[in-house]
Amino acid sequence: MDEFRARGEEVFVLATGQGGSPPSIPEGGFSPGNEQRESSATRRDHFIRNHGKGGIHDRVDGITGNQKREWLIGRRKKFETALENGIRVLRVYAGPIRKVSPVRKGFSLLGLGARMAAALRCAWPREAFDLVIAPTPPVTLSGLFRKVKRRYGAPFYLLLKDVWPQGSVDLGVLHRYGLPWCWLRFHELRTYRVADYVGCMSPRGVAYFRAANPGFPSSRVEECPNSIRPSRVEVNDQPLLVTTAGGTDTIRRRYAIPEEACLFVFSGNLGIGHGLSFLTEVIKQLAEYREAFFLVGGSGTCLARIRDDLNGSQGRNALVYSWLPEADFHQLMETSDVRLILLHRYTVPQFPSRLLTYFDHSKAVLCAVNKHTDIGEIVERHGCGLSVPHGDVARFTQAVRYLATHREARREMGQNGHRLLLGKYTVAGSYDIIMSHFRN
Repeated sequence: MDEFRARGEEVFVLATGQGGSPPSIPEGGFSPGNEQRESSATRRDHFIRNHGKGGIHDRVDGITGNQKREWLIGRRKKFETALENGIRVLRVYAGPIRKVSPVRKGFSLLGLGARMAAALRCAWPREAFDLVIAPTPPVTLSGLFRKVKRRYGAPFYLLLKDVWPQGSVDLGVLHRYGLPWCWLRFHELRTYRVADYVGCMSPRGVAYFRAANPGFPSSRVEECPNSIRPSRVEVNDQPLLVTTAGGTDTIRRRYAIPEEACLFVFSGNLGIGHGLSFLTEVIKQLAEYREAFFLVGGSGTCLARIRDDLNGSQGRNALVYSWLPEADFHQLMETSDVRLILLHRYTVPQFPSRLLTYFDHSKAVLCAVNKHTDIGEIVERHGCGLSVPHGDVARFTQAVRYLATHREARREMGQNGHRLLLGKYTVAGSYDIIMSHFRN
């Protein structure tokens, strides 16, 4: 944690999250769930996460380098410790949470907080923490946060990345005032009561939280956006781009993508919240337009429906995939021209972290979003791309035609996005926001 040492500050941090390897704390900033993960040399940071892939085993094969693990098996409590990216990690198995049915996910969440608290006592009984940081979701760890605060007397900073259970209501998974909604709402409100500060992802997120929780002190709610450590630097306003192996023409020919077409990409979670039927309608309307090509892929509930909708367009102006070789995926992302942001059914402000990756790669952005998010306003205000109302096929089609035929405008938008990233969405900035409350 170089930033802590450089600034003469030592803070013993406990953070929580879900699955995977822990994000490190480069330059002192901490933002669980970021796409960018880098190594850190500190031994004073601890990370506790749900391990949802199965039981804990007592042998490890093929673990080397900074993934070297020091195992501690709790057979009844099902936990393990490891040293990853320079951070001490405590993994707790409480059942699968991602890519499972809502019922199975609910049962896993029921005991997650209690299992984490028990594992924390067993694995690190003599540790003390100066600061607790956690993102949402999940919102079912309110009991864990309350116990940790009482035991260590540490302040708690909540990163409000998503608002649940309202998000489930928007997607039609839960009904307001139903029993599951009441249980999640109880944990949500208790989490807010335990939190010392709440960091929201955007200005509209701050306004939404204050309006929905008038009893929470307004001075303790602030904007603390998603952040990454940029992988690119600028020289004379020209981003340094990575040269793809084999070249742009080679990777495009491999997947039958026209070399001169403007490549629009939507990749990641293909869920119902994005309103992807709108995108497929646009693609079909542009089937004979040779200046634009669409690459749509990832996993989610809408993947099969997208393939069916675009059955006639596959190969003409669109390619739908569920998986690509890692090298090919990165080359295709590098050769893309415009990245897409789609937000439809949510009534709470959303700020997808993928936007920062687009800025990092100096890509122009085209948004089709609803009135509840300010991500489109931010993109247009800073000249990083274009934004239209979700569902307006005519305006979206017009935006596609404009970007496809204005190469210089796309380049300038990509540069503006990269400058915005460097100015506002770096981990160093997140560090300064969070630590401004605790330096004394």
